[in-house]
Amino acid sequence: MSKSLFVNGISCALLAYFNLTPAVASNSTAVTTANSYSTPLAMNVSPSITNAAAKLLYQGSFGPTPETLFSAQQVTRQQWVNTQMKLPPSWHYPLTAQYCGVSNTNIVNAPNKAVDNNKKDNPRACLKAQESVWLEHALTAKDQLRQRVAFALSQILVVSSQEPPLAKYGDGLAWYYDLLVKHSFGNYRDLLQDVTLSPAMGIYLSMQGNRKANLKKNTFPDENYAREVMQLFSIGLYQLDISGQVILDKQGNKIPSYQQGDVENLARVFTGWDLVANKRFGNRRTGRYDTFMELSPQQHDYNEKELFGQPIKAGMKADKELSASLDLLFNHPNVGPFISRQLIQRLVSSNPSPEYIKRIATIFNDNGEGERGDLGAVVEAILLDDDAQGATAAPALKLKEPLLNYIGFLRAFSATPKSERYHLRHLNGTFGQGPMRAESVFNFYQPYFTPNFKANDESLEKFNYLVTNRVESGSSAAVPANQQMTTVAPESQIMVDPLIIKQLSLIFKQTMSNKASFNLDLSAPLALADNSVDMLDYLDQLLLAGKMTPAFKAQLQSHLLNVKGQKKQLKEAIYLIVSSADYAVQP
Repeated sequence: MSKSLFVNGISCALLAYFNLTPAVASNSTAVTTANSYSTPLAMNVSPSITNAAAKLLYQGSFGPTPETLFSAQQVTRQQWVNTQMKLPPSWHYPLTAQYCGVSNTNIVNAPNKAVDNNKKDNPRACLKAQESVWLEHALTAKDQLRQRVAFALSQILVVSSQEPPLAKYGDGLAWYYDLLVKHSFGNYRDLLQDVTLSPAMGIYLSMQGNRKANLKKNTFPDENYAREVMQLFSIGLYQLDISGQVILDKQGNKIPSYQQGDVENLARVFTGWDLVANKRFGNRRTGRYDTFMELSPQQHDYNEKELFGQPIKAGMKADKELSASLDLLFNHPNVGPFISRQLIQRLVSSNPSPEYIKRIATIFNDNGEGERGDLGAVVEAILLDDDAQGATAAPALKLKEPLLNYIGFLRAFSATPKSERYHLRHLNGTFGQGPMRAESVFNFYQPYFTPNFKANDESLEKFNYLVTNRVESGSSAAVPANQQMTTVAPESQIMVDPLIIKQLSLIFKQTMSNKASFNLDLSAPLALADNSVDMLDYLDQLLLAGKMTPAFKAQLQSHLLNVKGQKKQLKEAIYLIVSSADYAVQP
């Protein structure tokens, strides 16, 4: 493996992320050229404005295109966010249902119309269709911020095709995904309610068909969803302060945020719900996946319950009982910091500071108008925060998720599919992730994952120093002791050698071979190919937000001198940039 990709077996993407080494070794003959180049992305606009716009687009979309970068340069960050939030949603379900081969093709114009699963040409085709529509929206949808936030939410409120029989109901998965699209800028309480009663979640975490206790048969309600809605979707395992730090008791122990009794009582709340038009209660292969579950009253537990010490009276209507229980979860003080931290991680920083989390959690708790859980206000605050804009002494850093890394590359060159529809084969097997393809409810990776790599003594010593002191390159500011040893890189959990090799092969195939799956529009950089400095500056701004190191740029210029043909030079430059560690770290 090339040393430009790995050093002593350590992925250079991780080394760059932790500031251990530059992405490409320095060239002793490298010289820095004056950057007088005026990018065609927006004439008479300073490189700093262009780079700030590119950074925003990597945080708030699936990556910049020449068109979106030009547009983002013309407005403030606040204006861009506001404009994005006003765009109409790009829905997944209608187009997925159409691609499924449903006999009534007018469904694309009637998203509330039921899909008759018995009339699909091929139920398995629906899963491929759902994936195709997701990819098409990621690459082409105008409402990029909404689509990016929906993908972030899909990694918190996880549903996956890995749970049978969801692989046969791609249209049902798309219907669930549209709930995330719908509520991306809505209220988290409303999202929690819709997710709870959605067929896909009901199937995935076995709330659908959940029966009340039968003491004669020694059976009790399924606790799966009750546990995960607390642990993963709302309050987490331990009590938190508003900055997301775990609260300790007098003995220094973490304080649990719920007890087993809460799980058991909440499981009783979640009894009696089933698919609409199901032939038999609890059956997974009949009934509708495109409308909320309905109650089967005879299967619900109407007895008194207690949740977090609060009584839920006997005889309440099941929907009122469910609503009251979700209210208790939603109003728990953990929800703000718990959800805010994960949204920051997915959009801006793998390692948000406690201060950053506190600022966003404060907005979650009250958007300034007395509303709790306003996701639109939360997303806006995340993107407008100083940490997101890099205005602090220690700017936020984020490793790109492997799938988003590749999609950003395709978007940069306005990729269009060579086949009829957008498609990438074997997403999980290539990137370790795919839309609603997680191996478990815990997502593709853990939010607190820290890479355990082997390094030479010098690199390991520097790594430990950086983790302990959180000192950014060029900064002497250290983090207080109670914030030390917290550096994580969740995305690195799926950045393993076999997958990295597959991804590099795919990038090579797309840029350098005739067997590519997409057509790339290379006209703009090709027009600059007679001047390697101008061409590399263009690629630097589009792909790296101007963060290319002088050493890397000098090495690329030196390499291109030995490549014949302008188009080949351009393709090699793109391949080397997109496969570099510089590109693996989000600007």
